Amino acid sequence: MAPVQQIRVGVVGVGTMGSQVLRRLAMRGIEATGFERFELGHDRGAAGGQTRIFRIAYKEGGRYVPLLRAARSAWLELEERTGQRLFEPYGALTVGSAGDPDVRTVLDVARQWSVDGELVEESAYPQHRLFEGDLAFLDREGGLLHPARAVRAASSCALEAGARVHTGTYVEEVGESRNGVAVHYRREGQRHTEHFDQVIVCTGPWIGEAFPMLRRAVEVRRAVLCWFSGAEPGYWAPQRFPVGMRRSGGENRFSFFPDVGDGVKINLHVEKSTVPDPERLDPVVDTDYLQRVTRAVTRCLPGLRAEPLSVRTYMEGYTEDNHGIIGRVPGSPNILAMGGFSGHGFKLSPVFAEAAADLVCEGRTEWPVEHLGIERIAA
Repeated sequence: MAPVQQIRVGVVGVGTMGSQVLRRLAMRGIEATGFERFELGHDRGAAGGQTRIFRIAYKEGGRYVPLLRAARSAWLELEERTGQRLFEPYGALTVGSAGDPDVRTVLDVARQWSVDGELVEESAYPQHRLFEGDLAFLDREGGLLHPARAVRAASSCALEAGARVHTGTYVEEVGESRNGVAVHYRREGQRHTEHFDQVIVCTGPWIGEAFPMLRRAVEVRRAVLCWFSGAEPGYWAPQRFPVGMRRSGGENRFSFFPDVGDGVKINLHVEKSTVPDPERLDPVVDTDYLQRVTRAVTRCLPGLRAEPLSVRTYMEGYTEDNHGIIGRVPGSPNILAMGGFSGHGFKLSPVFAEAAADLVCEGRTEWPVEHLGIERIAA
């Protein structure tokens, strides 16, 4: 697609959103430059944790279904273009009480949007222990994403299309200037400045560093992920143990991910602690938390060994309503911010990136992302 006008665009943060944005801009013929503090595909932000869930029957509501279906096609297209395995199309499970609000929403969305899926018997996936009142729904349009691999694939496509990327670069300031938008950054101890017509800032948990307004609106929370092993490794592979979500009451609430080499990943869905400073993420996990995770795993997935193989901490940005932000920063008409996707933005990043590219290139987008407008949190 030819650009409406020849502009230069800077993209600060080449991770979950930035890699996709950079690719979309470059494919349109836009002169785009990315700035990444770490290496491409690093695990310090929203792409951390090795695997991500993809589902169409969405507990966040039906408004996302058209976006999710477009994103699924985009992931498959990127996979075909790069020849890399990015998406494991083995479905996504929802297991839990029929009376749980999230389970009801999943079933309602599946019905209203004719999702390819069905209720399955416990014997279909015997790794799971179902309790009285539990059901299991398989969303066949769902699957598993490999985030680090996907970020590198999108970045590679962006570079092939003509984009530039500066890694190992710390952006100190982004602000409007007489020449458009100035990006001040340090690289290898030297301070530099580049000017762009427009800039998109998508720095994940660090979004508040650029915009104090967003520091108040986007709370950074610590995610603690645990990996467990089973006696039969193949028994927990994606083909036999699809990714999914558990809602069986009490603390039997977690997301589960098949073994892709490091064990079965468990993310316990309990209140997360806040991270006051993204530069100082606490890696220490207390014994009480590990015991809570282990109890949930033992109750619901009895074939896994009770002792975690590994435990790691990550960061994610959350808005009050758990929906992300895509919009121009008030007072800075040439700067667009993307952030606060509350743990569920990765799967949608190709479509969110397309919407952001529309806003930069055309000033509007046909994608239904009005509910992500920055105005709702900037008042």
